[in-house]
Amino acid sequence: MDLPSEVALRWIVRTYARLRAGHGEAIAAPALVLPTAAFFPDEFRGDAPGVARLLRRIMTYAPIADDLPIELAFLATDDGASAAGCGSIACGSGPGLRPPARCVEELEDGYRVFVTAADVGHPELLTTSLARSVGALVLSEAGEEVDVEVATQTAEVAAVACGFGILLANGAAVWAKSCGGLRMASATALSVEEAAVALALFVTVHDVKESEARALLHTTQREAFDLALVWVASNPLLVEGLRESPAILEGGMFDIEPARGLVGRWLHKRRMERELRASPVTAKPARSDEQRRRFEEARALVDEVLGGE
Repeated sequence: MDLPSEVALRWIVRTYARLRAGHGEAIAAPALVLPTAAFFPDEFRGDAPGVARLLRRIMTYAPIADDLPIELAFLATDDGASAAGCGSIACGSGPGLRPPARCVEELEDGYRVFVTAADVGHPELLTTSLARSVGALVLSEAGEEVDVEVATQTAEVAAVACGFGILLANGAAVWAKSCGGLRMASATALSVEEAAVALALFVTVHDVKESEARALLHTTQREAFDLALVWVASNPLLVEGLRESPAILEGGMFDIEPARGLVGRWLHKRRMERELRASPVTAKPARSDEQRRRFEEARALVDEVLGGE
């Protein structure tokens, strides 16, 4: 497993920075939402009212009004999957392999949230879908203008920034049996590696315990998360920028350091400290007798002028 490309890393940092710069006060310091009974105490039933309750529950953890008018629209399963005789999420034409083209539609008096019908029967795909939709709602309510080509990815980064990184990451890599054997499917536009980087940034920026996140990630996600944490730890200036001055990072003019081990990070830190350390101030040469005499005359003249006022 490798880190995302530098282009992808820059886009994630820049997008996260834009959200924090423009809406940091509203987003504040969100909790890391975990797929546990503590965060989701409601009994879930696989019907429309159950999905609506789950969506409302997720909305309570986001910086949007709990009573925001919402209606659900369920997208039918692709007929191509049935024709192929396989409804597994891991099949290339099967449901849940990719997010819908749009997850939220703005209406005159609220929003319509789209859910793939087949995702309702798979808890992780459903929570991933709803978390992404809530991310899109946050962007829309904040008045963010999002590039159509990366709208879904941006909604997912927004969801991570609001605390839904575990839900997104676990939906980014779902292993299931398919016609050709065991395969990995993804319910996100971000790859599992990209989702892990966004999650690692969130955890580090908000000082969340890494073990708290790692404990509820699946094996593939945990591997990606651990790699992302090493990269984030190798880029302390990016973390500090996201935490304190995100507007500086919005334009993408920042350096990206490669992932380094513990010793490599220590050596790099020492080098940075040496480079950033101010040059020692050169001691002023002692005044000559003539310079001291002139200085004393000038001071006496100033004293005389001030004393005569």
